[in-house]
Amino acid sequence: MIPKFIINMKKFYILFCVCFCLISIVALSNISSAQITDPIPEKVEKSKLSVGLKEVVQIPISGTGANRVARLNFLTHAGDGSGRLFVNDMRGKLYVINNRRVTVYADFKRLICSGFTYETGQQGFSYFAFHPDFAKNGIFYTVNSEDKNDNIPDFTVKKKIVNNKGDIIQSSHHDVIREWKADQPAANKFSGISREILRIEQPYPDHNVGQLGFNLNTKPGDVDYGILYIAVADGGSDGFPVSHTDPLNNGQDLSTPLGKILRIDPFGKNSANGKYGIPKDNPFVRNKNSNILGEIWAYGLRNPHRFSWDTGGEGKMLISDTGEAFIEEVNLGIKGANYGWGKREGTWVVEQKNENVLFPLPKNDSEYGYTYPVAQYSHHIPKDWPDYYGIAIAGGYVYRGKAIPELVGQYIFADFGNDGRFFHVPVDELVNGKQAKIKELRLFDGKKAGSFLQIIGNKRSDVRFGVDEKGEIYVTSKSDGKVRKIVRSPEYYKF
Repeated sequence: MIPKFIINMKKFYILFCVCFCLISIVALSNISSAQITDPIPEKVEKSKLSVGLKEVVQIPISGTGANRVARLNFLTHAGDGSGRLFVNDMRGKLYVINNRRVTVYADFKRLICSGFTYETGQQGFSYFAFHPDFAKNGIFYTVNSEDKNDNIPDFTVKKKIVNNKGDIIQSSHHDVIREWKADQPAANKFSGISREILRIEQPYPDHNVGQLGFNLNTKPGDVDYGILYIAVADGGSDGFPVSHTDPLNNGQDLSTPLGKILRIDPFGKNSANGKYGIPKDNPFVRNKNSNILGEIWAYGLRNPHRFSWDTGGEGKMLISDTGEAFIEEVNLGIKGANYGWGKREGTWVVEQKNENVLFPLPKNDSEYGYTYPVAQYSHHIPKDWPDYYGIAIAGGYVYRGKAIPELVGQYIFADFGNDGRFFHVPVDELVNGKQAKIKELRLFDGKKAGSFLQIIGNKRSDVRFGVDEKGEIYVTSKSDGKVRKIVRSPEYYKF
């Protein structure tokens, strides 16, 4: 006979298990009901505002087979009054456009030689920036990907890296920032010297160093004059069927440059490698008892591959941050800000072990001190739309040119995925703590209205934006290697 106290214990255990299961079911039910599947169900409205696209030049082909066209990634001016435009092919060449004539300014693949790599779509010669005194000092900066070889990075990956099988793997490559000094700044062919100022080890092949840039709203004597901003992505994805969100937790780690906006003085010497300076007014200036990087200006970003400053109005800095599975962001650049990645995507909580899961913000969210986007759109596929709505944001510029009066003060950007839609939002409505209303910009090719995909004749846009000295905006695409200028459309709607 089984003792009575054992029978009672069994009854208690069974009752406990039943209660635990019921509580678990209720808890899981609550989580499931709270999960967000369509964070922004509203469709972006088409605007009455429209623009035209006018072809300027075709950049020479540089590849083979189906991917022969030049991989254009960035276009800008030298700020030297020459009116020249510069555009890069990620396979290594920087071109100068002078009076619609295209010539090679520099072949960095040849100049760098050892280790230059463009193995993936996000690697290669990706960005460049001219020093605001380029006309006098001939100095500009580049970032490119390189094989690791025997080079020692200034910033190493200190965490375990795994592949899509869960195996521990070696880091992918290095991203290298160099300073170049042209002997003759006005020349259309580079001749001069260079020096390496910063080398960052990258854990995965994607999400690398993004744009380099100077705040052109400043003048000599200002604390921000000649200070170089560097956008650095979070280091990439582990590639699982369901990827971890920021697998190395770089976004919130202030001991790594990954997932940050860095701010350095390229002429300074007080960095760890002695090749650049760390401005004293940076928000996280390093001290002897801390592993926090003084180079960090802002953090919590996934892939901030583009930023720009409005050259009018309040001179706002705008950072576009490419989302994971749901949200594309436009952020105000704010010193010391934490934009939330990989705890947040847009204005939602993102699941740490599954980037495909979002939840609403908690009631005590203000305690975390995150800075949220001032405009955002989603990846959802509306039932009445046959194609994608969004894949990845292509950050642009606030229009301050004179050719299109109705466009002045509008922040122009796009999605460079399969849809290729262009958007705009008034810069005055981009205010921290609020969500500005995005509208879709209508496009014309000559007198014919059409999508950007129709204009370039391709299924993927890979659109990028550039700007000239007069504030006119240009458009490039990796899909056809052409440079186009945004011009006034056949319609003259006032916004």
